[in-house]
Amino acid sequence: MNHRISSDRKKEIIQGFYELSKEHGLENTSIAKIGKHLGMPPSLIMHYFPTKELLISNLISYILQQYLMIYEPIIQELEEKNYTDPKTFIDRLFSRDWNLLFDDGVFYSCYSLIFRNKVIRTEYRKLHEKLREYLKGILDRDEKLNGKDTSLLAEQIFVVIEGAYYYLSMIDEEEVYQQKLEIFKNQVYDLLRK
Repeated sequence: MNHRISSDRKKEIIQGFYELSKEHGLENTSIAKIGKHLGMPPSLIMHYFPTKELLISNLISYILQQYLMIYEPIIQELEEKNYTDPKTFIDRLFSRDWNLLFDDGVFYSCYSLIFRNKVIRTEYRKLHEKLREYLKGILDRDEKLNGKDTSLLAEQIFVVIEGAYYYLSMIDEEEVYQQKLEIFKNQVYDLLRK
């Protein structure tokens, strides 16, 4: 029972940390502000997360759990048909639903820490490896991709997706955004056809 309460409390703190980071920026979110936001003493937060680094590491795990939800419709289609329609697959991977699952500003604020913090770098590497591994698992289940190097394919698809999201986040004009998006989607279609 105590373990469940502890786990629930940690999730609540991470969620509060995320909400404040989204609103005010990661760099402007302190343990004291999280405590005030959640109505709990900062000492309780420090009991579960003695350092901000540990709090950020757990936030990165939270990012991963949120991002894995993007695959749910693809997995459902695989379970029903043993393959996934490339259009469904690619539309989902390039969907703006990623933005609904997790805020880009918080993601990139955490990401910027990899250049100064080895622990955060390791956590981000694990996040990216897990996303690729999960995608590989989906590709492995698609009978139309039998015989293909799904590890390489997952890596190539993610390179396109990550580059696309980074670049597209700077484009404000919807028409230009859609044109660029189609270019990136076509790159993934080409990868799947090879």
